[in-house]
Amino acid sequence: MTSIRVLKFALPLSALLAVAGLLAGAPSDPQDQNAPQAAAQKPGSINNEDCAVCHEDVVKAFDRNPHAVLEKSPKFNMKNSCESCHGPGEEHATNGGDRTKIITFRDKAKKLYNDQCLACHNDHPDVNGFAGTAHAKFGMSCSDCHTVHGAATMTRLLQKPEGVLCLSCHTEQRTSFSKPFRHRVRENSMRCSDCHEPHSGIDRRMTRRTEFGREACFKCHTDKEGPFVFEHAPTVIRDCRTCHEPHGSNNPKMLVRATVRQLCLECHTTTVGVLGNSPPAFHDIRSPRYQHCTTCHVKVHGSNHDAGFLR
Repeated sequence: MTSIRVLKFALPLSALLAVAGLLAGAPSDPQDQNAPQAAAQKPGSINNEDCAVCHEDVVKAFDRNPHAVLEKSPKFNMKNSCESCHGPGEEHATNGGDRTKIITFRDKAKKLYNDQCLACHNDHPDVNGFAGTAHAKFGMSCSDCHTVHGAATMTRLLQKPEGVLCLSCHTEQRTSFSKPFRHRVRENSMRCSDCHEPHSGIDRRMTRRTEFGREACFKCHTDKEGPFVFEHAPTVIRDCRTCHEPHGSNNPKMLVRATVRQLCLECHTTTVGVLGNSPPAFHDIRSPRYQHCTTCHVKVHGSNHDAGFLR
């Protein structure tokens, strides 16, 4: 009885030992290694310590950089994170720092900047449409706005504060933000990217959209979005810029006209029985009491109660 029990356990044990022997003797498969380890073994690769021999300040600053996660995170565990952007550096190092032996992102090689960045960042939903943006079509590269090595954390690696950076090119908007009625971008209460998508905006103005596909204005002005039982046509057919300046205006409420009545009359001059100075019109626009439309029509963006937007 005992010999039968020993045999029952001996067979599985011998089988396990045989399998273990086969596995121990089998050559390791490079495909089983993770990507960073495979990258470290590429011909011509060196470590970041080798780069630091000449580029000590750059390597030290990189330790405080968000991209340092390539070295410090077990997910990547890369010992040659410099090469993830600049390519293999052995020839560059052994030839007296010859810039032709490595990707420098200077002069003609500057066009490679976007390709190298998008190799990692193209999977991000806010970046994957960059090739179709106005920025890309005007020949801009990532390095025009971002710096990789020395930028502080939590700044999206921008060369300057966002408002300063954007307005250094968009001078017309910079003027608008100096007007008395404006969005508070210069005061850092808002950012350009709250309304605009710099990396993947599909229209000319590269504006963001709400989750329902409406203008970015409704992200903050939620009470104006609707839908309403009684819609005001301009807010549905067109957009907020029909009545408002998006960046800044000399007029209260950032209107495109100096007074409310001027703005309303652009559409309502032919409204029968409403405007005029003789019967049957009951809005005599010569009288001050009828020159402030929103005194009565308070729900000009839309109403759930009154077709005349009175409440």
